[in-house]
Amino acid sequence: MRVLGFGALNVDFIYEVEDLGFLKCKEFNLEPGREVVLDENCLRKFSDKITRFGILKKVCPGGSAANTCYMLSLLGIPTCLIGVLGKDREGDYYAKWLDSESRKMVIRRGRTGISYILNEKSKSGGESDRAIAVVPNSNSELKKEDIDMDRVSMCSWIHMSSFLSESAIEAQMYVKESLIGKKGLSIDPGEIYASLGKKILNLIEGMDILFCSERELCLLFGSDIDSSLRSALGLVKMIVLKKGKEGASLYLKGESYNIKAEKVRAVDTTGAGDVLDGVFLGFLLLGYDPQYALKKAVCAASESVKGYGRDSYPKNLLFGTKDD
Repeated sequence: MRVLGFGALNVDFIYEVEDLGFLKCKEFNLEPGREVVLDENCLRKFSDKITRFGILKKVCPGGSAANTCYMLSLLGIPTCLIGVLGKDREGDYYAKWLDSESRKMVIRRGRTGISYILNEKSKSGGESDRAIAVVPNSNSELKKEDIDMDRVSMCSWIHMSSFLSESAIEAQMYVKESLIGKKGLSIDPGEIYASLGKKILNLIEGMDILFCSERELCLLFGSDIDSSLRSALGLVKMIVLKKGKEGASLYLKGESYNIKAEKVRAVDTTGAGDVLDGVFLGFLLLGYDPQYALKKAVCAASESVKGYGRDSYPKNLLFGTKDD
């Protein structure tokens, strides 16, 4: 049983800033809770601002599918990745986190993608805001010809997350169409794919599990939550609707479950949704029922926000009983 993560690979630079407003300029608009893509023209100005107004707290490997696979590995489930790392210092750093099996389908060329995680300093003990700025670099160069389908076919489950190029989406479509009905398939589109709306529905159609937020679901289907859920369940078997600090809900045809999250003090929410994906998927693959898997996933996601990056990803989830 091996899970393949198929998505952009980024080195995450996690910063704390006094106020996200200090980083705004006419070339890019950083809004709380949103993600912006930086091109070469914006990067120099952004780098100057983050140097002046930000405090670097953590550097760690990232990328949604990769984070999910890292969480799966903490559950003892073997994983591997498809993606691109640059032939640079950042790529070397990332590769050190991967075992020999994990990196067999990771291509090295160009420059490694960078993700700037920008956590606004909490004011008066209230909830802090976060924004993300991404420099995709060689992630955007992935194409269908890079895929080794013999190796992909050896995996039991394929979990996908977003890229920023048509060629990479075509590569994911190629894998999905080759394996649909033969392997387990899941996707977490994130805001990048969700903002494409109907253009990305061909990729989502036929998936076993769709992981998304309420906002992303409505972006995908262009309607209210109830209508979007009905439309989505016409394309996928199961929906895990992530609600942040409120918890998560699970929807299957004819039934649904809701799990509330415990209140915790969040240090950094980077990857919390990916942790939820990994724990839910992992417990399903280990033979647990979906409702229990969701309960464990919500608890794990809450635990993961207590530290920076992957520092607080829970490592003892399999210890305990089904009543825990």
